[in-house]
Amino acid sequence: MKLVDIPVVFINPDHNEKYSARKTHMVELLNKIGFKNITHHKSGTEAYPTCLAQATIDVLQNYLNDDPIILIEDDVEPFLHLDTNTVIEMPKDTDAFYLGFTKSGGHKTLNSHDGWAQIQKISDKHIRIFNMLTTHAILYKSKTYKERIIWEMINILGNTGYYNDVAIARVQPEYKVYGYHYPLFYQSVKWGNVQHTEDFTRIKF
Repeated sequence: MKLVDIPVVFINPDHNEKYSARKTHMVELLNKIGFKNITHHKSGTEAYPTCLAQATIDVLQNYLNDDPIILIEDDVEPFLHLDTNTVIEMPKDTDAFYLGFTKSGGHKTLNSHDGWAQIQKISDKHIRIFNMLTTHAILYKSKTYKERIIWEMINILGNTGYYNDVAIARVQPEYKVYGYHYPLFYQSVKWGNVQHTEDFTRIKF
């Protein structure tokens, strides 16, 4: 499957100069790569991370089938060259495929990180992911996984300050969540991130 044939939705509130610049960046970036179906999801201006949890619910509810959808945040850059010829090769049983990584793993019970992300190399191309934090670039595939993530996001909306990526990381062992040995996108300091965030998302396994 070609990367650019997959619908991509980027999350961005576009409510001030900073986020308008990010929106422009994402439109230019995704068009340069050659995506055929690009949607800007104008997220709310609730405090982080509530805004991302609600946006995830809203987007996935519009794609409740077994077709892939890429959900991406507005502070990314490509880790390597991507274009209309880039192919995504996923295992047949894929529920989700991480296009962006982090070194950090989510805690099993607390609203925090818990050391290194737990992964398993399953081939010369792919890893299986068990508790990885980050939501900056994820391909959601199976309907059952999308429904589970929606349910988890609804559950944390009432818990102010509960991180969406912690809740998502916690359910990964129950599903087939994969990635390559390298990310396709990373979170760039160019868009307001601190250096350690970029360092933690440019990694290879």
